[in-house]
Amino acid sequence: MADSGESVNKDMKVFVVDSQALPPPVSVRRDDPRLSVIYLLLAVALLGVFIEAGLIWHLYSRPAGPSDIQKVEYIKGEKHTLPSSSHDSNEVLPEKPPKAESKPAAFLQIASPPFSRNGVLPWRSDSFTVFLRGLQYKNNSLHIQQDGYYYIFSKISHMENCNFFKHQVMQRTERYNSMAIELMQSSRFICVTNLSQSRGNSYLGGIFHLLKGDSVFVKVSNSSQVHGDVYENFFGAFMV
Repeated sequence: MADSGESVNKDMKVFVVDSQALPPPVSVRRDDPRLSVIYLLLAVALLGVFIEAGLIWHLYSRPAGPSDIQKVEYIKGEKHTLPSSSHDSNEVLPEKPPKAESKPAAFLQIASPPFSRNGVLPWRSDSFTVFLRGLQYKNNSLHIQQDGYYYIFSKISHMENCNFFKHQVMQRTERYNSMAIELMQSSRFICVTNLSQSRGNSYLGGIFHLLKGDSVFVKVSNSSQVHGDVYENFFGAFMV
């Protein structure tokens, strides 16, 4: 028995591990700046995921509008056009009518009878076809209420009975001490033997720069020669 015990002891081998041969354990420091960077990147990535999820939820939770219905029909292959925006669309939209500007204007007809001592013709401002807008009529004259360029016109129907006839459009302004200034005039002398049918027409029209406070009026050399039809004798102005 002693021999068997000795044989067992002889066969057993003991191994001894040197602790200096193993690599030293790595210690993780919680205050390492590289670890802070990793945590920051993970937080940014998670924030991006949450933002994207919120946008997707908002997109699918809002009510569908006409544009969304058109997009769905276009994707399905319907025969509807889908312009991406109003600038990309070739559709011609109707233009909006321009707003009417309230520019000064007036149209007057001859008063009946048209006789005047000084030749300044009187006018009617209360009949159906006449009107005043932004201008004032007094003392047989149109008074300007706003500076600007005005087209002034006057048409007179007169008898041609071998007498001289002058048709004038006059202006009064403080720039000339309110003296009467001639803007336009037409004069003629025609003698027709058949007095019952002799009638002439004189028309004056032009653009003038008028200031507030100016006035314009019509004057003739002999008011008794003016034919009394109101529709053939008129006077007016409008801002251009």
